[in-house]
Amino acid sequence: MDIKDKLFFCYDTALHRKIQAAGIRYITCSISLSNQKYWLYEKTDELQKIINQ
Repeated sequence: MDIKDKLFFCYDTALHRKIQAAGIRYITCSISLSNQKYWLYEKTDELQKIINQ
């Protein structure tokens, strides 16, 4: 399995806040080459449930 398959790059501020509210911590945040802020999360079943809501 590739490392990218284990990571979720979140570029959506509203989704990031929803994930944070559920108590999931991000690995890091950064600015992309296209000047967009993103948060990096480890993909888990719990994270996937939040994304699917």
